[in-house]
Amino acid sequence: MKLRLSVLFLAALFILAIPANAQFVNESKVTIKAVAVRSGAEPQGAVINITVIVTPGNGKVFVSTIPYTEIDMQGSAQLAALTACDLLGVDFMCHDFFYIIEADAPIVGGPSAGGVMCVATIAALKNLSIKNDVFMTGMIYPDGFIGPVGGIPYKLEAAANNGAKYFLIPKGQRVVYVQEKKEERIGPFIRISIVTKPVDVVEYGKQLGVDVVEVETVEQALAYYTGYTIEKPKLTFNLTKYSNIMLRLADKMKGDATSLFEQVKKIAKDDEIERIQKIIDEAEENYKEGNYYTSTSKYFVAKIEMRYLLYKHTITNDEELSDEFDRIEKDIENLEEYLKNSNSIGVESFQLYGAAEERVSLAEEYLKKAEMSTNRDKALEYLAYARERVESARVWLSLLSTIKEDVPIGRDELKRRSQLYLSQAESMIVYAKTIGGQPDLIDEASDDVTVAKTQLDEGMYCGAAISSMEAITKASLSIELIGVEYTRAGRGLIEAKVETAKKSAESAISELEQFVTPILPVAYYEFAKTNEETIAKLAYYKLSERIAKLIGVVAKSYAEKELVEVEHPPLPAHHTTSLPRVYEVPAFQAIAALAAITAGAVFRRVKK
Repeated sequence: MKLRLSVLFLAALFILAIPANAQFVNESKVTIKAVAVRSGAEPQGAVINITVIVTPGNGKVFVSTIPYTEIDMQGSAQLAALTACDLLGVDFMCHDFFYIIEADAPIVGGPSAGGVMCVATIAALKNLSIKNDVFMTGMIYPDGFIGPVGGIPYKLEAAANNGAKYFLIPKGQRVVYVQEKKEERIGPFIRISIVTKPVDVVEYGKQLGVDVVEVETVEQALAYYTGYTIEKPKLTFNLTKYSNIMLRLADKMKGDATSLFEQVKKIAKDDEIERIQKIIDEAEENYKEGNYYTSTSKYFVAKIEMRYLLYKHTITNDEELSDEFDRIEKDIENLEEYLKNSNSIGVESFQLYGAAEERVSLAEEYLKKAEMSTNRDKALEYLAYARERVESARVWLSLLSTIKEDVPIGRDELKRRSQLYLSQAESMIVYAKTIGGQPDLIDEASDDVTVAKTQLDEGMYCGAAISSMEAITKASLSIELIGVEYTRAGRGLIEAKVETAKKSAESAISELEQFVTPILPVAYYEFAKTNEETIAKLAYYKLSERIAKLIGVVAKSYAEKELVEVEHPPLPAHHTTSLPRVYEVPAFQAIAALAAITAGAVFRRVKK
């Protein structure tokens, strides 16, 4: 580990010394102007130059800043490269990315250049020219949407002074609020107060001779900068065509739950039986409606409850408890040994091995928690969860028999990809923490990273890749929820995000199913569709999309997107919005001034 850190440190020093006009082998280079806020007591906009160089490589991102900016510029670059590749259907691991940020004065570090970096990265990957009269501010989300930033009026002034014709801002930030210091003399004293006032940046832009446009996505911004946008395939997705596969999961879990319930009825109390019956009824209702994965999830929850009650009523001494520990530990070891030594992993089976590896790793984690617990009841709960996780891993592996033909994937390739995704997940979590992401989701993402590290160390590379992707999804969502207040307008924004995420998941699954049977993405899609929690729906739709793209990349079947020329400007110059207004604080990004959503931890592990 120390050696790897030393190598990375030396590489960072090396790239810091590279000038923007350096020559790389087979490089594709784009320079774009961005806007920032100068460091200092008084807010003032500044124009900075960002040069993006893309070369053949293996998924490394290097950043040089002159002068130095804060760490989240590193995160913005990393996210911009990943998002650009995702949007284009390009394999991130086939390229290296170099970002050279040059300013004539110290600037406030922040995510506001993320959108610009992503546009420039797409332009470099596709050899597009950048228009010099277009400027933009906005952070980048991993799904290609543009998020809110601060200092917009000051950045607009800097853009206007540097020949801007168009200034692109995040959708919903036409009206922002700035704080100004007001001095009032009262006799011999001077009273200083802070006055908050609204600024309509579209109207302010007119005064400065700049057309200010709200944009929602990178594709919209790309059209202004290059005259091109990314063509999205028009495919349809039918959930019911996968019913037979999902039905196998549900039938297996239903059978096990029914058998277990007969045992529990003999020993449990009436209120305990009533509680379990309610969960089973929900599972049965979803089963009848054809929501087989959701039904599987409900039966799994019921099985944990029943297993705990069985332990509570039948394990009467330490020797019996120790025997059950040994049994589960042996089951985990045997299953892990099978998964680690399997040489039959292919483009179809990757997702099934990944689902099983993730679940057996969770079983191991909960077995450790049970062993360390000083509370007997809590230990029995953890033990029940561990045992049922082992069983759910076996259920997923039972689907291997449905695969008729598979194209093998080398273990070295899987290892390399899982290492990359783990690294990206860790970077994303650091980035989310830096800019104030939703804490509960960040914590869950950190838990996923812990699982992924264990899987990587133990040679379970499919599970490590999927666990890392889950961490990336949660950390990304924690960023998206920054500043979204739990109000009527905020809920409306989240609901709009849910619908967009649903369509994106459908598109990703539709593309993947041309080459691979998307079992795991379909399962998560259905779970999102039936979930009653809005944030959980959003999270699982996004997870469905990301897992579909991950499988496509691993299978090398994800088609690279084509670009289409569009009329410029592609959007109305000034369009209204019903999104909530955003407050800005001088010389600092709006992120620090906004309250994080209080939805709580709703993206829990209920995956079978």
